[in-house]
Amino acid sequence: MAKQQANRPIKDVEKEGGEAAGRKCFIVTPIGSDASTTRRAADGLINAVMKPVLEKLGFQTFVAHEIASPGSITRQVIEHIIYDDLVIANLSELNPNVMYELAVRHCVGLPIVVLAENGTRLPFDISDERTVFFQNDMYGVVDLVPRLEAAIEAALLIGEPDNPVYRVTQSRVLRESVEPDDAQAFLIKKLDYIESFIGEVKLRGVIPPPPPLPPRTPETEQGFLIHVMDPDADKSALLDFIGVMPGVTNVRSVESDSSKISFIIGANRLIGWSDIESLESHFNVRAQLLRRRAGTSTYSLVARF
Repeated sequence: MAKQQANRPIKDVEKEGGEAAGRKCFIVTPIGSDASTTRRAADGLINAVMKPVLEKLGFQTFVAHEIASPGSITRQVIEHIIYDDLVIANLSELNPNVMYELAVRHCVGLPIVVLAENGTRLPFDISDERTVFFQNDMYGVVDLVPRLEAAIEAALLIGEPDNPVYRVTQSRVLRESVEPDDAQAFLIKKLDYIESFIGEVKLRGVIPPPPPLPPRTPETEQGFLIHVMDPDADKSALLDFIGVMPGVTNVRSVESDSSKISFIIGANRLIGWSDIESLESHFNVRAQLLRRRAGTSTYSLVARF
């Protein structure tokens, strides 16, 4: 019954009960220690975006580090993950506890919305799952609010769960329901594919796409050169990582000497050392950042501060 209630549109519940006062949402997020950058980022996102949106939609909000009830925190967290009408999971920083709690929710098969900060490289197991990416700055708050609200509405409207765990278990049930050589197995596979495709098409009409970046013109595009000081690094993985940096419009590798791997990129914003440090941390390499001089094809080294 709880599952059926969770999958119904908010407006339908409001009509029957007067309001959606009984609906609960648990927020799965990296926490960190008090006053840490992780805690500040998590609390900022929760208080500036998640709680106002959830309150508007009639949800009570629960977060692990704000639970004041006596008893085992771990037990209470698991109960929220298993039984609450909605879970929002913030995968920024790829915190192990967050990933575990995400897997538990996937096993339950109830509605979930996944968020991640731009630049987060999701593990391959969930890299194809629907994820709302956001920019962690003041404009990012304005941009995220309507997209989060739309993602919540979409998650509640989905009739069946759609996550890696559910798909595998359903596939096994279907396989065991027919003989291995039965022609029905082939047809079931095809129908499953068609159903998945139709679901994707429907969701594209529910969740608005993120706003486009400013058009790329000689006046707006900034040119940069990145030298990765490790010739044995994975060039393809580096190319993919740089390509999803916020504001990057194009990237290509260029010939370099035996001491480094080089990439030329175009971007609609200034690429800074915080971006390079993220790359260095992810690949355990050292890098140099150079910026193209205006109106020329030459690059000058950007000092590290």
